[in-house]
Amino acid sequence: MLIILFLLLVCYKTKVAKSNRPKPAKKIEVKKSTKNKTYDKYYNYPAEVVLKRVLKYAWKNKFIIILSLVFLIGYTYLELYQPKLINRVLDDHLLGVQTTWVKTSDGDVNYENVTYKKIERDQVQDTDDIISIVYVDNGYYMVDGNYSSSDIKEYNEELQQLVLSDETMIDAIKLDKVALRTFYEPSVSPIVKLLIIYGSLTIVIIIFRYFQHVFFLTASMRLTLNIRIDAFDKLNRLPMNYFVNEPSGKIVTKITSDSEGVRGLYQVIFSILTAVISLLMVYVELFKVNWRLSLLTLLATPLILLWMTVYRKINNKYQHRIREMNSIINAAMAQYVDCMAIIQQFNKEEAMTTEYDGLLTTNYHNKMNALRINSIFGGELLLLIQNGLLALIIYYFGRQFLTHDGAITAGALYLYVTYINKIFDPIREIFANLNSLEDSFVASSRIFDLLDQEEDKYLGFNERPNFKGDIKFEHVNFAYDETPVLKNINIHVKAGQFIGLVGHTGSGKSTMMILLQRFYDLIDGKILIDDIDFMKYTKQEVRSNIGYVLQEPALFSGTIKSNITLGIDATDEEVEKVLEMIGAKKFVEEYPEGINTKLEYLGSNLSTGEKQLISFARILLRNPAILILDEATANIDTETEQLIQHALKVLAAGRTTFVVAHRLSTIRNADNIFVLEDGQIIESGNHDQLYNSNGKYRAMYEAQYGR
Repeated sequence: MLIILFLLLVCYKTKVAKSNRPKPAKKIEVKKSTKNKTYDKYYNYPAEVVLKRVLKYAWKNKFIIILSLVFLIGYTYLELYQPKLINRVLDDHLLGVQTTWVKTSDGDVNYENVTYKKIERDQVQDTDDIISIVYVDNGYYMVDGNYSSSDIKEYNEELQQLVLSDETMIDAIKLDKVALRTFYEPSVSPIVKLLIIYGSLTIVIIIFRYFQHVFFLTASMRLTLNIRIDAFDKLNRLPMNYFVNEPSGKIVTKITSDSEGVRGLYQVIFSILTAVISLLMVYVELFKVNWRLSLLTLLATPLILLWMTVYRKINNKYQHRIREMNSIINAAMAQYVDCMAIIQQFNKEEAMTTEYDGLLTTNYHNKMNALRINSIFGGELLLLIQNGLLALIIYYFGRQFLTHDGAITAGALYLYVTYINKIFDPIREIFANLNSLEDSFVASSRIFDLLDQEEDKYLGFNERPNFKGDIKFEHVNFAYDETPVLKNINIHVKAGQFIGLVGHTGSGKSTMMILLQRFYDLIDGKILIDDIDFMKYTKQEVRSNIGYVLQEPALFSGTIKSNITLGIDATDEEVEKVLEMIGAKKFVEEYPEGINTKLEYLGSNLSTGEKQLISFARILLRNPAILILDEATANIDTETEQLIQHALKVLAAGRTTFVVAHRLSTIRNADNIFVLEDGQIIESGNHDQLYNSNGKYRAMYEAQYGR
C-alpha cells in the first residue's frame, strides 16, 4: 500500500515532446553550457526530471536532512511507544486487579490475614490456593478458582452467587471499597512511575519535534537560497537575446516566486516521505499488537487508492482552470492600470468594469467548484473511511470477545485504536499536499527552464587589454531573425576619432554598437580592434574598454558615489574630481550629503540631465579607450544639453567615440558621420561634406533645423 501510494503521488508523469538543445561552441568561457532538454511553452517537465533535480539541490544539505530524518524517526518511535505505557497502566494496573491471585507467604496484598500475589491466567496450575477477582454488574467479586469476567453471566444477589455462562453457580464475595483499594495498592507506585515516564517522553518528543522542524526548514530555505544563487548567476551568463524575448517581469517571477515553488515541492516530497516512514513504523507496531487485525486494516487500501486517483484527477482540472484564470485576471488588471488614461478618455469605465467582473465571476465559480470537490471528497471522506474502519474493528472484537482465543484486553484495544488513528494522520497529510503538489511541479519547471537556457559563449576575464581604439568593420552582416539588419558594413575608425551614426529608426546604427559590445555574437564578417579580431578576447575583456551611455541612464539603489564607482575602489576625492571635470560637481554640492546622497528608486530624485552626468562620470572614472553614446541627449532640454555637450567633450577627449544621434547638433563637429539606411551605409563624411553633397544627411538636417 505504502509503496504504491508514494509512487502514485510523486511520479505523476506529463507527456511532452522532447528535443535536444545543441551544445554551444567552446571559447574562453567561465562555465560551459550544459546539454539540456527543451520542453513545451508551459514548462511541463516530466515529474521524474523535476524530482531528480529538486532532490539533487536538496542533497547539498544532506547532513541537515539526515538529522531531520533522525529526529523524525526518533519522535515517531516515541509517539508509538507512549500508547504502550497507557496499555500497561490499563491492563497491568488499573484493570489488572481483575485477574488471578495465588495465596503465598511473600505476597504483595494482605487481605483478611491472607497474603496474595498476582499471576497470569495462563500460568495457573491446578491448586486450591487460587482466587480470581472479576467485574460483574458494576461490582468486583472474589471467587475461588481461575475465572475471568467474560466467564460470568450475572450475579445472583439473593444467593450471593455468580452465574457462569453455562448456568453453573459459584460462591462469590463482593469486595467493598476498602478491600478493593487493598488489591490496588501495589499498582500505585508502578502507575506513578509509568506516568512520569510518559510525561518525560512528551518533553523529549517536543524537543525532537522542534529540532526536526528547525532542520527541515533550514534545509528548505537553503535549497531556495541555492536555487536563487544559481538563477542569478545564470542571468550573468545568458545571451542578450534571452532578455529581449523574455519579459523582465517573467524573469523576476521565476527567480522570486517560482524558486519558492521548488521549496514547496521539496516540502511536499519530504512530507510524503515522513508520512511513509510514519506509516511503516505504525504498521510494524500494529502487527506486534495483533497481526490479524493489522491485515484487516489493509482492506481500506484499494478504496483509498481509487478515491485518491479520482479525487486528484477532478481536483487538478479545477486547479488548472483557477491558475489560468488568475493569470488572465492579473494580465487584464495590468492592462487596465497601464491604459487608465485611454479608458477614461473614451468613457469606457463601465464597459471595462463589466468585462473584468466577468473574469472575476468565472474565477469565483471555478473556486467554488473546487471547494465543493474538496468538501465532499476531501478530508470528510477520509474521516468516513477512518470511522468505518474503526467500526469494523469494534465489530470484530464484539464477535470474538466471548471466546478465549479471540478476546483482547482493554489496553490492547486502546493501543490498536490509537495506532489506527496514527495511520490516517500521515494519509491526511498526504491529501493536504495534493493541491500544492501540482503547482509546485509547474513552478519548479519554470525555474528549471531558466537554468536550462543555453548560456552565452566567450565569457571570462583574464586582464584588461590595452586598446588604442582603432576599429574596423569588415563585411559585417547581421540579422536578429530572418530579416537582415546590417548588410555588408565596411568602416574604418581611427583611434581617437569622434564618429556620428545617423539614420531613421531601424536603419541599423544601434545594432552596429550592440555588435561592437558583443551583446550578440557576430555571425558574418569581422570586427577588428587595433587590427586584432575582437573574437580573440572574451566579452568581458572587450567591454572593459568600452564606455556605454544609454538614452535612459541606468541607476541603482545606493548613493551618487556608489553609482559612479559601481564597485571600483575610489576615494571621495577621485569621484569629486571626475564630477568637476564634466561640470557636474555644482549640482552634487547642492545636496546636503554631496556624493553620499541616497538615491531614490531609479534615481527619481534626480533630473534626467543629472542622471546622464552621473553616467558620464561613471565612464570617466573607468577611463575606457572606446566610448558609445546611444541617443544620450534625446530626452534633454536645450539648456541642459549645453552642459551635456561640455561633459561630452571632456569625456570624448582622447577616446574613440561613437554617437548614435537623432539630434544632429550633437554630432555637428564629428570627424566622420556615417548615414545608414536599411542596414547599409549610404553616405559618410563630416558635417560640411555631407551637407554640401545635398543627399540624405542634408535632408535630415534641414528637416530638423531648416535652411
